[in-house]
Amino acid sequence: MKNNFHFSKKDRLSSGEQLIFLDYLSQCLKNGFSLNWSLRMMPHLWIKKASLLKNLNLKVENGENLGTILYKLGFSKHIAVQLNMAFLEGSLLECLDQLTQLLRLKNKQLKKLKTELAYPALLVIMMIFLLVALQTFLKTEMASRNLIDDLIFLALLSIVVACMGIGIFILYLLKKQDYNSLKKLIKLPLLGSTINLYIQYLLVYDIGILITNGFSLQQICNFAQGQEKSSLQGCIGNEVASKLNQGKDLSEVIRQEEFLPNNLLMLISSGGNREEIGKKAILLSQTLFYELNLKLTKLIVNVQPICFLFIGICILGMYLKILMPMYSLLQTI
Repeated sequence: MKNNFHFSKKDRLSSGEQLIFLDYLSQCLKNGFSLNWSLRMMPHLWIKKASLLKNLNLKVENGENLGTILYKLGFSKHIAVQLNMAFLEGSLLECLDQLTQLLRLKNKQLKKLKTELAYPALLVIMMIFLLVALQTFLKTEMASRNLIDDLIFLALLSIVVACMGIGIFILYLLKKQDYNSLKKLIKLPLLGSTINLYIQYLLVYDIGILITNGFSLQQICNFAQGQEKSSLQGCIGNEVASKLNQGKDLSEVIRQEEFLPNNLLMLISSGGNREEIGKKAILLSQTLFYELNLKLTKLIVNVQPICFLFIGICILGMYLKILMPMYSLLQTI
């Protein structure tokens, strides 16, 4: 009997709830339970989400992919693809450990970022209200209209609106997390290199697990091509397979692909059997994760000074906005 239950927006899990779900599932699997039994037990472990988890279990029993279901519940597309890949290759537990580690890091850094941005955000909101109030007051209290005064107001307002627009656009791309969106994100100043390092870590880890499980290069490409077409893994699999079929050398393909680190060339040239190369790739992914953690910490530390620099420029503009009409009045005396 098919389950016709559909998830609604209110069923979407927050970042913290996603971590709880993956952690519960990982603990059940570590204790020797199968995936089906783990999903049946979870409603009894997580009472708050019991109804949601029961419906999730019914969908899995009816043949739907776990990753696809979790994508509907708010998980990113990349996590959904990774879970589907891990299930097929028999490394679901290792994948869950990796994802819980990543989500813990993400939640920790997001908490720090919110703390760092709380005070600057409050100042920006107050500054916008002050800017609008100044514009209204100066227009009503001073009869003379000053072109420079209007230009300052428009410039400051444009800067604020542009920053908000860029922020919304970045959040939109981060939410999509498909190949084209990630291509755009890695070109951003400051943020781009961190996102690229995050993607490299995920890809190297996936490659390491696949090679350890006995997959050849051709099988890895075929496996990646079988994923969702717009996904990161699917697009890279198609691109790498296409270039190899054109007769290009693997080392050249790695150098040309932005999402594949050049460190992979060392693994290829080092030789060894598949298991050894797979272990080296997993070790490289751990190194990339350590670098990612450091880079995120450094990025978040620098967020507040950049915000204050932006606020300082706006405050300077407001001072000019106040002083310019006063200077114009003094010239008339």
